[in-house]
Amino acid sequence: MATFKGIKGFTVQNLSSDPTTTASVGQFYFNSTSNTFKYVQPGGPTAGTWASGNNLNQARQQITGCGIQTAALAVAGEGPSYSALSEEYNGTSWAEGNDLAQARALATALGLQTAALVVGGYDGGATYGLVESYNGTSYTEVNDLNTARNSSASSGIQTAGLVFGGGPPAGGLTEEFDGTNWTESGDLNTGRRLLAGAGTQTASLAFGGALDPGTSQSVTEEYNGTSWTEVADLNTARQALGGGGTQTDALAFAGHSPNLTNTESWNGTSWTEVAEMATGRRELGGCGATGSLDLAFGGNSGSISNATEEWTAPDISIKTVTTS
Repeated sequence: MATFKGIKGFTVQNLSSDPTTTASVGQFYFNSTSNTFKYVQPGGPTAGTWASGNNLNQARQQITGCGIQTAALAVAGEGPSYSALSEEYNGTSWAEGNDLAQARALATALGLQTAALVVGGYDGGATYGLVESYNGTSYTEVNDLNTARNSSASSGIQTAGLVFGGGPPAGGLTEEFDGTNWTESGDLNTGRRLLAGAGTQTASLAFGGALDPGTSQSVTEEYNGTSWTEVADLNTARQALGGGGTQTDALAFAGHSPNLTNTESWNGTSWTEVAEMATGRRELGGCGATGSLDLAFGGNSGSISNATEEWTAPDISIKTVTTS
């Protein structure tokens, strides 16, 4: 782990190489490989931007999705009836594909655009343990969760997935998928629903969410393949938020407390507030391979939305400190 030393009121981090998007503007550090002091100039990761993308074909709230910014899947939701609709994004526009077998909202999706799982959900009458596998063309039902739930979060890939949290009632139950069967694992320390997730099956991040009867949470937890550990909280408590990335490089955006435009970047240690979204909303879908290139779609901004926004965090600008 990196060490810190204070020099004339500044905190200096000892690193073996220059950071990428995980540094903060104004941060001083010592590169022990080049033996140079450096700092991050303005124009770094906090100067990231949200840009409008083309709208979903159907406005939906309580939507879910997965994939990366230029190859995303948006599926299920409510708009205004419970939906089985599946749409694919190619970085420019959305195209409708084949529907889910079961219309539902408040599901969670994990994996890639052409190799995904859609898990759980709610259709106004029943909460489902149903899991559907997508191959890029059609959906096929696979083995159900051990415990039916909605409003959960997930991470991982189609053959090595993780689903955690959800309800009702708000819980911390975690299940791992091996491509065939679901197995229960260690519970979240803080059981909650309407949370977001990022990462892989064995290195996952859970953040935000709500307790019953709806209190927004800022708690963040890391999963190591066996158990969850609480780490630094979000700066803004929120539920029904979007998220994407990895356990050490994630993005949390939007959500309800009330409809937020607020965005936060996670560097593996702490959350930093970055540029805000154009449209505040909740119950949206989100995805991204890292915390630097993410996609937000759908949700509710006071009415059911079809808006799409793309997040880009530019490369940080590093300056070497010269001394005489």
